[in-house]
This record gives sequence, structure tokens and C-alpha cells, in this order.
Amino acid sequence: DFLSAELPKGSITKLVTPDAAVKKVVQPYPTFGGREKETADTFYMWVSERLRHKNRAITLWDYERLILEAFPQIYKVKCLNHTHYEPGDGGKPIYREAAPGHVTIVTIPNLHNHNAIDPLRPYTNLGDLDLIKNFLEQHVSSFVRLHVYNPVFESIRVDFKVKFFAGTDETFYKALLQTELVNFLSPWAFGEGKDISFGGKIYKSSLIDFVEEQPYVDYVTDFKLFHKIGEEPESSDTDEVSASKAISILVSAKAIDHKIEMIAE
Repeated sequence: DFLSAELPKGSITKLVTPDAAVKKVVQPYPTFGGREKETADTFYMWVSERLRHKNRAITLWDYERLILEAFPQIYKVKCLNHTHYEPGDGGKPIYREAAPGHVTIVTIPNLHNHNAIDPLRPYTNLGDLDLIKNFLEQHVSSFVRLHVYNPVFESIRVDFKVKFFAGTDETFYKALLQTELVNFLSPWAFGEGKDISFGGKIYKSSLIDFVEEQPYVDYVTDFKLFHKIGEEPESSDTDEVSASKAISILVSAKAIDHKIEMIAE
């Protein structure tokens, strides 16, 4: 219960107390659950938060801190009052920002040492979402209509032509540039010291500048920027991309989806 990180698969190989009836112990998957041992600082923080929210969810801060304390596997929570959001599986999503009585919660799981989670689209599993909703229902007013879901991930893709400096291995540096674009657009997914955030805006000019600053790039032409929201069709070329909803997170498309065409000599 007191590990700061999960145990990799294969770490547990035998019983603490040998048992002749057990022939072999196998750990096919990494461990999960549990939390770090409480320190004086975390205890002080927990007491301070408890005195503030009194174990009741009234303000947005109350909702968020209650969830983060009860579910250590959750990294970040965003609470939106008078907002009604439902993904609408198989149908059109519901999203209203003027819905009195509705409270929408979106969560982001802790990515640390969780290799099974797509770093560009960190979804909380449905079981945890149900547990969070059931937990909150014990701490909110009976008049609140609660919705707990994953955020909406809106992807950003680029398409451009590039000329590398002479003597550069085009195949290698094309793949490197695609990877660098992913890291630039979603630095939080790769431990770059950046925090994942909701909303936001990306400008085409900043992306062009980033590509041109790479030491192996000579120049760039025909730069195009595209925005895709969920299952909707991709946008046409645009000069800037803004998150469409308060529950949205802008993320990079996969590296291979960034189209880079080499300019011939």
C-alpha cells in the first residue's frame, strides 16, 4: 500500500511464507491501486482541506479536492457548474453551458508508470468513473444532476514541405521531426515538465517557427494546420486552433499522421 510507483510485471515471484501447496507464483501485469504512506505534510494538507469542505461538495474546489483525496489514481479534475455534458455513445453528444442544476466532472488519470494508457489521450477507465460518481453522490445535494466523464481530446495535425540541410539523412530526420512535433504539441505526455491543461490555443506561426528552429531544417513551405474534434470531420487549413469546449484538451495527432514532404534538390 505504500509504494510511490507500481511494481513492474514479474516483480513478485514467491510467497512471503512458503506454502507447499503453491507450486509457482506469477505476476503477469503491473500492480495497481494503493497510495503512498502519509507524511506529516500530506496529513496537514488533508486536515486543512477537510476543515474547508467539511466532507461536502458545494463549491467547485470542494468537488475537485474530494475526488483527488479519495482516488489517488486521478491526477487532475475539472468541475464545471451549470454544465451538462454527455458523450452520447453512438449518437450526438450533449453539451450545454447553461444548464442550471447540472454539474459536470471530467478527470485525467495519473500517467506515471502506467504504460497501458495512451499518453496522448489519457482516459480514466469506466469503472473508476462510476466509482467517482457514486462517491460524489454521497456528498452533494440531492438536487444536483451529476455527470462524470472523460475530457474531449481535440487533435492537431500539420502538413508541410521541408528542405533539410545537405548531407542530412532525410528518412531519419523526417521521423525525428514528426516526433518533435508531437513533443512540442503535447509536452505533458512525455515528462517535459509541462502540466496538462484544459482549453488553450495553438497558432500556425508558432509551429512554423518551431520547425524552422530545428538545427537540421533549412526552410519550410506550404505549411497547413488542421483541427479535429472527436469523430467530426477534420477542419480545413486554419491559422489557429482553439479548444471548442471548456472540457476539451488540445493534443497532437500521432507522429505518423503529421504529413511531411521532402523538397527535392
